[in-house]
Amino acid sequence: QEVPATWRGPMRQGESVADFKTIHRMRLGGIPNLPVWNDSADPDRASMADAREFYAVECRSLGVDFSYKLIVNDDMSALTRVPLALGDSAARTVNAVAWSQITSNALLSDGVALFSAATGPRKQKNLETGAITNYTTAINTLTQNMMIMRGENTPEGNQGPDILSLMPRYIAFPAALRGTLLQLLSSESDPYNTNSAVRNINTGLVPIIEPLLDADSATAFYLFAEPSRIDTVEVTFLQGQETPQVRSVLSEEKLSMTYYILQSVGAKPLNHRVIQKHAGN
Repeated sequence: QEVPATWRGPMRQGESVADFKTIHRMRLGGIPNLPVWNDSADPDRASMADAREFYAVECRSLGVDFSYKLIVNDDMSALTRVPLALGDSAARTVNAVAWSQITSNALLSDGVALFSAATGPRKQKNLETGAITNYTTAINTLTQNMMIMRGENTPEGNQGPDILSLMPRYIAFPAALRGTLLQLLSSESDPYNTNSAVRNINTGLVPIIEPLLDADSATAFYLFAEPSRIDTVEVTFLQGQETPQVRSVLSEEKLSMTYYILQSVGAKPLNHRVIQKHAGN
């Protein structure tokens, strides 16, 4: 309740795992268009060998100690409030782990950063740069970049022939641009057009205002496709730790109490095609 989990929506929760071993995820969305089938032979097979990403769940934990005197005094009801505060800390941690996948711009399995110009195995860009004077135009550019994305490269390394026709569903802004985003999406007419009869084409986007983005850039914003259709960033928990686990341990020698919170989570971008970034500078 204290900290909204803004990763839910543009990112998806993966199936929980039983251990801390490396997770192998197939990039759903790389399946090509259906070829003509000669029914006298078996249908062609889609090759997904290179459409994989790898990551692992990590264990995160923190403890808070209460001395015997503090337990006896407990003037501020700390014993009842601390477990709630630890739960809030865990929620913020999961959110931070998820959004760090965006701000860190880490390498994907193809050896290219998540956000990149067309280079090497990347045949189409998902990154725009330059100052923004018109957000309607900037969003339209990113939308076009997403719509014309193609499926996985051919085994020879050439650009795939299949246009995926992806559409953005979520738009994420840093807190520094909160007012800009809310005005942009709530206006009935295009706020960047002097003709009030020109409709605002961005009202269907779901807004996300995430202050974790500000630490990386106060100008960059992002578009995400709907993760139920195609993978964006996946967040995965250890089985049994989909919610944080709080436990208390009493020391019989010191008559002290320690609260521990445990949360095991990992995250990884699975597909660059469905996340577009404008650096805004």
